Amino acid sequence: MMQVPIAQVLLGVYLGLLAALFPALIAFAIGFGFKYFTNVTVPALGVVVVSGALAGVSGGLMGFIDPQMADSWTGITATAVILMASLWAHSQGDKLAVATPRGLTLRRLRESRLSSDLIERIDTLGQVHIRPIGDIQHLEGYPPLSADLRERLTAGSWKFPADLPRSELEAKLEARLLADYELVDVRVTIDKAGRAEIAAAPESAGLSRRVPTGKRAVTVKTLLPTGLARGDVVSIELSTGTVTGPVVSARTERPRPEPSIEPDEPARFDDTEPVESRPPATATTEGGLGQVTIVVSPAEAREVLRTAFAPIVVHPRGTYREYETIALLTDAGAKFRKYSLGADSDLVGQTIGGAQIRDTYGVAVLAIRRPTERIVAPSGRTELHGGDDLIVVGTSDQLAAFEEVIA
Repeated sequence: MMQVPIAQVLLGVYLGLLAALFPALIAFAIGFGFKYFTNVTVPALGVVVVSGALAGVSGGLMGFIDPQMADSWTGITATAVILMASLWAHSQGDKLAVATPRGLTLRRLRESRLSSDLIERIDTLGQVHIRPIGDIQHLEGYPPLSADLRERLTAGSWKFPADLPRSELEAKLEARLLADYELVDVRVTIDKAGRAEIAAAPESAGLSRRVPTGKRAVTVKTLLPTGLARGDVVSIELSTGTVTGPVVSARTERPRPEPSIEPDEPARFDDTEPVESRPPATATTEGGLGQVTIVVSPAEAREVLRTAFAPIVVHPRGTYREYETIALLTDAGAKFRKYSLGADSDLVGQTIGGAQIRDTYGVAVLAIRRPTERIVAPSGRTELHGGDDLIVVGTSDQLAAFEEVIA
């Protein structure tokens, strides 16, 4: 019976581990690269061939090509160790490629998220409440914010998915504030505690921005229904006919408060001050006697100006089709993101159709926001400029791939 020389086997294991470092590293890189970029696993036979060739190079430097060592237990054991180490490294590369997210970048690795101490503020839907901290600042170069707008922003609270990085939370909150409060610009900084520092700029023009070219805005005194808001379509019943137009402003007249005859409050001996609770301001009327401003043609404006008081009728507006579309896209797994197009991006100077954004990246550009204009549902002939804010919809993987292109 042939005895196995233990010393030669141990020496073969030692030499095999030394010689397997380079072939195993190459096998790991091949397995990870092919699986990550092509989603294809390299056959084990190919790994054995490559590892054997590399082991021949490194093993030759260590004396494996010596016929006496190649035919001994040392050479056989070393070769087996090299091949097993290479196969193991190849399988680990495959596993790591599967576990690594697609489109992973150093920027996404550096993104910080909210602190784990906020678990008590996360609701059952996995959303966290973002609240402002400190005073609402104004942006230099813009008119100051009104006291009413500051109060509304200070009392605001917004919910977003808790698993998003802070950079995306800041971008989402900025988009929400721009849409809900009709701001020209806004800057948001969110700390790890979920508190937002907000700096905003109001619109430099109020009513004139909402009046289209060739139209006129006229005001008439009327009895306002409760809940009338800007954008509602109303008809004014005049003696000469009916005038119809969208509402751009409405205000209910409030009676002046009468002087109070109640006794004075007793003196307070503690250091606390009474907290005044004010209901948040709303964008709708409370109902009652007031004034409404609508957009009409010049000829209709002259008819309305001849009337001191006129009743109005509110037209039904129906369902918001855009909200239904958003709900359908969200249910299908789509997500909405706002990206700023970099000046060095390959897309600068191209049109949406010419760049084939939807066919190439699988995403759709819903809107473009520029300092001087906002383009909703841009056509394929719309040219992209550096600094454009693009509102894009797509899946997570598609958005991640598109983010690499526009940076």
